[in-house]
Amino acid sequence: MNKIGLGVAATFTAEPLGDALRFWLAELDVEGEVAFAPYDQVFPALLDSGSVLGRAGAAVVLVRAEDLVAGDSTAEQDGLDEVEAVATDLAAALRTSARASGTPHVLVVCPPSPEHGSPEAHARLASKLARAFEGDRAVSVLTSAEPYEPAPEAVHDSFADRTGNVPYTDRYFAALAAAAARRLHAMTTPRPKVVAVDCDGTLWDGVVGEDGPDGVVIGPERMEIWRELARQVAAGRLLCLCSKNEEKDVREVFARHPELPVGLDDVAAMRVGWEAKSQSLRSLAAELGLGLDSFVFFDDSPVECAEVRAGCPEVLTLRLPAGAAEAAAFLRHCWPLDLTGVTEADRERTRRYQEERQREQARGEMSLADFFATLDLRVTITPAGPGHEARAAQLAERTNQFNLSGARRLDGEEKFVVDVRDRFGDYGVVGLTDVRTEGDTLRAGAFLLSCRALGRGVEHRMLAHLGALARERGLARVALAFRATERNQPARDFLAALPATVEPYGEEAAWYVLDAADAAAVVHAPGPAEERAAGPTGTVRTAVPAGWAAVERIATRLTGADAILDAMRAARPVTEVAGASSVEAAVMRMWAELLDVAPASVSDGFFQLGGHSLRLVQFMARVRAEFGVELPFDTLYTTSFTVAEVAKAIEERQLADADDEELAGLLDELAGLSDEEIDALLDSGNG
Repeated sequence: MNKIGLGVAATFTAEPLGDALRFWLAELDVEGEVAFAPYDQVFPALLDSGSVLGRAGAAVVLVRAEDLVAGDSTAEQDGLDEVEAVATDLAAALRTSARASGTPHVLVVCPPSPEHGSPEAHARLASKLARAFEGDRAVSVLTSAEPYEPAPEAVHDSFADRTGNVPYTDRYFAALAAAAARRLHAMTTPRPKVVAVDCDGTLWDGVVGEDGPDGVVIGPERMEIWRELARQVAAGRLLCLCSKNEEKDVREVFARHPELPVGLDDVAAMRVGWEAKSQSLRSLAAELGLGLDSFVFFDDSPVECAEVRAGCPEVLTLRLPAGAAEAAAFLRHCWPLDLTGVTEADRERTRRYQEERQREQARGEMSLADFFATLDLRVTITPAGPGHEARAAQLAERTNQFNLSGARRLDGEEKFVVDVRDRFGDYGVVGLTDVRTEGDTLRAGAFLLSCRALGRGVEHRMLAHLGALARERGLARVALAFRATERNQPARDFLAALPATVEPYGEEAAWYVLDAADAAAVVHAPGPAEERAAGPTGTVRTAVPAGWAAVERIATRLTGADAILDAMRAARPVTEVAGASSVEAAVMRMWAELLDVAPASVSDGFFQLGGHSLRLVQFMARVRAEFGVELPFDTLYTTSFTVAEVAKAIEERQLADADDEELAGLLDELAGLSDEEIDALLDSGNG
């Protein structure tokens, strides 16, 4: 299990969010606690490195415009200008906190209250903050609880807001927690690079081998699946087909459906034939030069899924529901498909892999030396600018095979990005160095290169650039930081061939040190190692479990606030007490969901079971929602507040309300009678 602390700060009472966040930590098999900053202390919590946000492994910040701006005129221009100003300050505080802690932050701009909130101020705040962090990999902004957003009438709780500044229902807090947990999952969990899909029963209804290309059906729900795949391709995921069929039949389906949002040009590679799908996926991984743990595979067949899970345990293999509508909903709730930021390099990924296949074909037609001689490789190394921040962070996060130090964070004085192109096309920004000057040495804390440019001499030119830079600045040496990882064998091979001395430091780390002149003179000399690197990279087996069961459970069972609440309640069973009334049983269920210890009898007391004032407000709100009565504080705030006593108070309040309603109804009826009708009723009563 991973250990993480989750810090929460809000401009309102948000502690009810804690139960749902703890549920998600358990659901995702993450060990850790949820800690809340003091009430309405968002800015101090963000700016104090010793706060619960500064100490946490991840942070969730919830704000409402009406809480950040004083006064009731936020819909007017002066108020909206103030919203803009506070949004700027909040964005600065969030950046400060995220950079100081090095942890992901999720900001949730929550809906305004119907009574005293301003939709205009909310929209202005949400828009300003969303723009401020567009493409930011450390801070992500949510402006709704989608896709868990309940109906509007299930969002606000005016009674709990009025009583304890708890503005939302349990249902909406569950939705907010799910949306925040999902976004944090996307920010902290490696994303698959390849989406591989079956065809029959997945992309269309029917069997193309039996029904023919004209006989398969792509209805509105199946079209939703195609649209989701199109979104994945647009975001930089590689799309592959893996199907047991005749390839010509599959191609014909594409040809006869030009309206599809995904065409064969969008498919990075395919394996359509009759071999085992685990074998096909291994072949696809070899062709793309990616590890199997970069793949997510979708198939509707439980047999095929079982075969792939057995043969390729590294692949995240997910069984799609058989129904088209259910399958489309599954993909909408499939967390591994979420993306937090998309770079231009992501959007061009499919094209570049197709160009890579052309390179492989060309290499197969000549010797390796001839291939490199005709490649016309052009490497441009420039200082990183603001426009490179997203790509640089992405490279540091994703690059595994040629990442000398395994660095994920960049903290050097200077960064250089490496842009590569050849006669087949543009690779884009594929390399990165992060350097600082220390005495007479230029030290590279990060030296990494995408695997798609590996083995062609780019890494040698990167080192030569550092050597030339060191000599230009009068420095004597270049040092490359190295730390061995499970995946960076190509980096070790590169270092082993250099005329470097090794200086160990720390645990399992070392500096590979070269004279600046030697570094500047490094050139690429193709040999056996490059023969391997220039061809398709073999797949890497890992021992990391795919976690498919949790993904499927979330995508099929935890797709809405009500389902999440039901699952939370099921996790805290209620002791059934013989002879308890229906109201007592309902009270025990509520307490089991709210308190540290579930009641075991109707004599158990609220405060003895861990209750406190906030839990009391939540309980009163639930009573009001379920029984339609309001229980006053003075009735409940006693040390003898037991299940039996509160159930009795609810029943008495219901009876009193019923008597009041009955009396009001009689008065309304009398008010509608004429004098003659009233006299007649009195006479009949006397009689």
